[in-house]
Amino acid sequence: MDATAENKLLISLSNGNEQSFFALYDRYSQALFSTIFRMVKDKQVSEEIVQDVFLKVWQKRASIDPNRSFKSWIFTIAKNDVISWYRKLAKETAMQENLYQHFEQLYIMEKEGDIHEKQAALLERALDTLSERRKEIFVLCKLEQKSYEEVAQKLNISVSTVSNAMVKSNQHIRQFVQDHYDEILAILVTFYFF
Repeated sequence: MDATAENKLLISLSNGNEQSFFALYDRYSQALFSTIFRMVKDKQVSEEIVQDVFLKVWQKRASIDPNRSFKSWIFTIAKNDVISWYRKLAKETAMQENLYQHFEQLYIMEKEGDIHEKQAALLERALDTLSERRKEIFVLCKLEQKSYEEVAQKLNISVSTVSNAMVKSNQHIRQFVQDHYDEILAILVTFYFF
């Protein structure tokens, strides 16, 4: 579908045409679902968010500007819905663990420009919550992905010392994740949506 055809659909939708609505739904729902699913890792929740996005499209159809990107608009709605979903679940232990697992992915995500700078700054702030020795061990184990044995040999300490340091470091990092929930979530959502 070219831009002119989509523009006509948007004009028709803004006048309440249901067939135009369903044509746009058919065009964008699967891509929207895939993006949302990568973030929430739950099929049912992803489907609910897609439905909510298109419900909002229908409710706001009269205010749709056919000259603006419809795709950008619905993906922005979806991004906001994902953030809202995570905020609602933020206090649950399982969700905090989920966010921590996503936070760990920041160690290996690569993205150009602004998102990379925010990601690096956030990781540095998280690491600054650790003592120098724990930070050194954490960087070697998590960022450089060395085994506990390799780290123990390199630093001339026991494997149990490395293990204990990682347990304590993970506790500090988990607390950092809880304390900076909104900021981490914004970076993760931006990474997946753009």
